[in-house]
Amino acid sequence: MKLCSMFALVLTLCFATVAFAQDAQETPAPAVQESSGPAFLGAEAPAATMDSDLESGNVMVAGFSLGAAYDNRGLAHSGTPVAPITYSGDTRYFFQPSIAFQRKYSTGGWTLSYTPGLSVSQNDTGDNQYTQNLAGELNWKPNSRFALHARQDYSLTDNPFETVGRVDLLNGLGGPLGPNYDGVLPQTKRTSLVSTVDLSYLVAEHSAIGLTAGFQKYDYDNLGSSSTPATPTPNPFVNSEVISGSAFFSQQLSPMVSAGVQLAYTDIYSTGAEVARTQAPAPMLFVKWRPTARTQVMVYGGPEYARTREVLSLGIVTFPVYQHSWRATYGGSLAWSGGRHAFDLQGMRRVSNGGGVLSAVQDTNAGASYRARLTEKLLADLRINWSDETGLGLLNPGSYFRSLWAGGGPVFNLKRSLALRMDVAYIHQSQFGFGALAGNHVLVQGSLDYRFHKSLGD
Repeated sequence: MKLCSMFALVLTLCFATVAFAQDAQETPAPAVQESSGPAFLGAEAPAATMDSDLESGNVMVAGFSLGAAYDNRGLAHSGTPVAPITYSGDTRYFFQPSIAFQRKYSTGGWTLSYTPGLSVSQNDTGDNQYTQNLAGELNWKPNSRFALHARQDYSLTDNPFETVGRVDLLNGLGGPLGPNYDGVLPQTKRTSLVSTVDLSYLVAEHSAIGLTAGFQKYDYDNLGSSSTPATPTPNPFVNSEVISGSAFFSQQLSPMVSAGVQLAYTDIYSTGAEVARTQAPAPMLFVKWRPTARTQVMVYGGPEYARTREVLSLGIVTFPVYQHSWRATYGGSLAWSGGRHAFDLQGMRRVSNGGGVLSAVQDTNAGASYRARLTEKLLADLRINWSDETGLGLLNPGSYFRSLWAGGGPVFNLKRSLALRMDVAYIHQSQFGFGALAGNHVLVQGSLDYRFHKSLGD
């Protein structure tokens, strides 16, 4: 066992993976790319990464990541109704292949990307973690006025650090209408389904109208047991379904500035210890500004009304409990890309599902990422994200979940298709009104990454 631990430590320190940022190539960063459609608020949050991080065009990308990860709270020890579950450090060995296809045409294009994964515990060889991430995107623009964008993401995983939407060739999910996955949930199998559709129509040379629609479904299966199979622990996590939609009007005011108004609606249905439904309409103004070819700024805000319905049970009698509230919703992003550096800042306040920890919440979060090309062979990545989620219901007053992610590491390009990666991350979590969440994590992981590209022709 000591020999295995020493091998894992050597592998972790020598091979490197960044859990949050995946790709590193050898060309300098160009300017931030302009969106081809009108400005509006959606469910994707692309970062200011270098163009070489994302291949585009008619291409197939395939490869794998092989390495090890150490989590100081990675091994769960069974508890009892009297003594809670305890945790200790564990090293896991992982293998994660990936394959993606992208085709572009004069009227649009499509992308299909698949990333499975497997990790095995050093201390418990029967404790295997699996991941299945599948995503597809369709863009269609039959003429100069009409544009359609549709995307489907599916994720099945029991890896606590995995997120839906983490695949090659596609932007990350996020934004005011995107998913919430800030928590590290232990002993849990998560099934996530995220669907988005955006339609826009150019009514005049610089004016556009459009519709957005989204559906999200999150199911959590408790994998732990507090005593015996005859008396299993009830699932402590909160399943949810989220329906969202909006209508927007966008006006290009100048070559650098676009502005508009968007009326958004979010409907969150949660099932856990209680059943709750939250409906939240929110009219918002937004401005998109490109002060330079390498910089892009987006800000938005407006009032948001939240109506939450819960079910209170008193023996065999149940009756609904309502809460109504007004609050401000707002957010913004700043992305900049230079020759050897790139960074992005993002923040927002919105009504969202509780990420499996709570039902509907008031979610306030902020994040930043920075990439630097130190030499032609050496890159560095740094990321930080803070989140505060406060429950909206009356049955669990004062309930909250807070998290802080901070980490990063170097990426060594051995060849164009081969890289060594390292990442050290610290995750701080605290909560009130929820008792099944593990505490702080220190994650150290490393890998050997191989990726190759094949042109699919014109």
